[in-house]
Amino acid sequence: ATELTLDQAVNMALTNNPTGKIAVFEFEAAKGALTAARSYRWPTLSYNHKDAWTWHGEKYNDRYYGGDRNYMDDQFSNALTLNWTVWAGNKIESQVSQAKLALDSSQWGIASARQTLKYNATDAYFKLMAARNAVKLSEESVERLEKYLQDVQVQYRVGVVAKVDVLRSEVSLAQARQTLIEARNSYDLAMANLNNIIGLPLTTNIGIKGDLTYEKYEQPLTTCEDTALRQRPEIFQYTDAVKSAQEAITIARAGYLPTVTATAQAAWYNDQFPGGQNYNWTIYLTTNWNILDSGLTAGNLKKAVETHKKAQEQLRQTVDSVRLDVRSTYLSLQSFDQSIQTSKASVGLAEEDYRIKVIRYRAGVGTNLDVLDAQVALTTAKNNYLLAMYNYNNYRAKLDKAMGVPIMQ
Repeated sequence: ATELTLDQAVNMALTNNPTGKIAVFEFEAAKGALTAARSYRWPTLSYNHKDAWTWHGEKYNDRYYGGDRNYMDDQFSNALTLNWTVWAGNKIESQVSQAKLALDSSQWGIASARQTLKYNATDAYFKLMAARNAVKLSEESVERLEKYLQDVQVQYRVGVVAKVDVLRSEVSLAQARQTLIEARNSYDLAMANLNNIIGLPLTTNIGIKGDLTYEKYEQPLTTCEDTALRQRPEIFQYTDAVKSAQEAITIARAGYLPTVTATAQAAWYNDQFPGGQNYNWTIYLTTNWNILDSGLTAGNLKKAVETHKKAQEQLRQTVDSVRLDVRSTYLSLQSFDQSIQTSKASVGLAEEDYRIKVIRYRAGVGTNLDVLDAQVALTTAKNNYLLAMYNYNNYRAKLDKAMGVPIMQ
């Protein structure tokens, strides 16, 4: 068995879960993409070596001689070439900007993945805690019905109650035992789910510390919304997407402009290997301008403009979704806060009602059905209180995720 606190479970999820690792790999890949994009700003140097053999078969006529002349021509050459794109219509600069934005977006992706992992681990921990408490409640219900069945059997043997009371009590006990079986199965599933999230073998037996607690949340809704708009990683990611789409428009427009490339080449050649005797060098500028591309640039520009509009709408949609997420989570949290108060009072009333019904039945002024109904009502009240406590703790963690609360580690 492994005993874990909530903080330990969260830290294990952040360390072991593949979701966080994938986000880090994407960030590292974005670093490489930025390095590759920056490389186009600078010249490239290449080396070329060529070995050539040419067979000549010639026919010739001469006054005194005639016939065929066959010979082999050897050629060995070496060249160093320096290429530098001097200007490309701001295309290279925009590609570098896009790579920087992608790197920034992937960094926000790490933050988003960590926040999701924290919430998933917290939710799974609370579910296991709630499942453990549900097993305890089911065991209490079974124990309570077993004791009550013993009382009914005693009363039946002395002729105070009818056989039907014993049968009804046995049926209620059987139903409670079935509920206990289901509760234990739910507990095993909750444990396997937590193991999966925190990176432990699914068969690991986890012991959890503490219990579901209640602490009233005091922050107003407006503060929560403002915090979310300042911190949610998704908003920053879509903001980067809008900027990247704007850079894509510049890249597309570069198709209307010329590209200027500077080239410097030094070469050596002769007919003996390695070909390093004859030397020459060349420097030249090349301007390439597509005067007519049959609508290629216009199509790319149209696509880039519409993609930019789409990114703007996605950003607006994301902001609205964040507001809705915070509001719905906050209101649900307040609702479960009230449910805790009402269900807690209901537990006390149900316990008192059950105690009175048992006393009345023993005194012969109550019925077996009254006791069994009171038992069901007590079990329901305790389960409602447990569910309210779980939902409150769950939505408290969910609100942190909705607000984009950063994770310090």
